[in-house]
Amino acid sequence: MVNKSKILSDISKMAVDAMDTFSGLKKEVETIVSLKVNKIINKMNLVKRDEFEVLKKLVQKLSNENEKLRKKRTSKKKISNVIRKKAKPKRSKKK
Repeated sequence: MVNKSKILSDISKMAVDAMDTFSGLKKEVETIVSLKVNKIINKMNLVKRDEFEVLKKLVQKLSNENEKLRKKRTSKKKISNVIRKKAKPKRSKKK
């Protein structure tokens, strides 16, 4: 009986050691994959998220300003057309 419990104890110890080894192997594989992915991303010259957000806000701001200027220009054209129409002298009909 003592011999069987020693064998079971040894087997359980080997199982725990194997789990520790696989756990360390898993971490090592994750590290290697992460480094490879980062290397590929860096080669692609991708933009970082915070830089993208800053640029996006800038583009939105410029787009809004452009729209305001377009509306202002349109309203000035309408006003100048009204003034031009009022300023034109009426032509008398020739008989």
